[in-house]
Amino acid sequence: MSNSKILFKISGSIAAYKSADVISKLVQAGHEVQAVVTNSALNFIGPATLEGLTGKPVMSDSFKEGRMMAHIDLVKWADLTILAPATATSINRLGYGLGEDLVSALFLAHDWAKPYFVAPAMNTKMLSHPATREGLERLKKWGVCVLSPNDGTLACGDVGPGRMMEPADILAAIQPFLEKTIRPSVLLTAGGTKEPIDTARFISNMSSGKTAAAVAERFIQHNWEVTYLASKESVKPNGQNKSVEFSSSKNLQIELDKLLSENSFDAVIHLAAVSDFAPIHSNKMSKISSNQDTLILEMERTPKLVNAIREKCKNKNMRLIAFKFTATNNSATIKEKVKKLFQNSGADWIVQNDVSSRKDGVQSDFNLFDQNGEISSVNHATELGDLLENMLKKVIL
Repeated sequence: MSNSKILFKISGSIAAYKSADVISKLVQAGHEVQAVVTNSALNFIGPATLEGLTGKPVMSDSFKEGRMMAHIDLVKWADLTILAPATATSINRLGYGLGEDLVSALFLAHDWAKPYFVAPAMNTKMLSHPATREGLERLKKWGVCVLSPNDGTLACGDVGPGRMMEPADILAAIQPFLEKTIRPSVLLTAGGTKEPIDTARFISNMSSGKTAAAVAERFIQHNWEVTYLASKESVKPNGQNKSVEFSSSKNLQIELDKLLSENSFDAVIHLAAVSDFAPIHSNKMSKISSNQDTLILEMERTPKLVNAIREKCKNKNMRLIAFKFTATNNSATIKEKVKKLFQNSGADWIVQNDVSSRKDGVQSDFNLFDQNGEISSVNHATELGDLLENMLKKVIL
């Protein structure tokens, strides 16, 4: 294992003893760890313990020490930052941008090209409070990886969620980010296109982007560089990713071509639901009168964007995964449609799912094909993400 520089932040919780275990394991594995603590954390773990584990002086409230600018260099130094335990107070300070101590001030200077983990630890009621929930959601949207707390008996005697994740699980979660290898890159498209009829109306489809977001999160969690090209209304993944938006099929084509020509993606996963047809004469300058008794729209076929991905991609060794959404339970018909998509797109794999497996806006039952036929199937989008990530990792890394 290669050496990584880890900024380990600790806030005031009885769970701080677990942090000592994590730090010890990281140092034993050859990593360099710098501990940064809140003043309240020192009520639960002594600086001598942390200095003994890390071999470095513990850093605390910068305002008392008057060395804020020197401490900002820690952000540049660190390859990875983790706040464990993260109390409700520390989470809300981060979530609301309050740089009141060194832990929160350093967060305001965080380099978002680097991973940031938070391991909550608190009473169940504090965890479920709207302010805490909102703070955690805000952190996720910014790119923070939240390590979900466990259920169990808490320090106060209550039973429920709020126990900080166990040290072994924390280490497993951050392990992929400690490997100093070149990160593979993947482009995912997500959501449905909106084809304008006039300034107020459009034609769209029922794609929500939920499947794509779940798949993207698995790649993010395994330290891929993820570019997420999605409709504005599409569900977005948690974690660090480059987000690009599109509206119509024409707009998607422009953004897709640009990304493919400028980046050497290792893989492209095309999940976006692109309209097959678009109005020929859309009135983009005004609204069609609602006084009309009838309205006739003349439509034209839109380009099959997936068919041009391989040709336009800067990396000619890119792996392509296409999706086929069907409306039939006839296996022969499904196989024929999948075969045709293979021929037209040059995809390496195709994921097929059917409209009959969609319930309450959530898609399930995904079938994975290669050129020789069906090779695997999973029920849920998170399982699909694991399947695709593992498969691509084997052929790319």
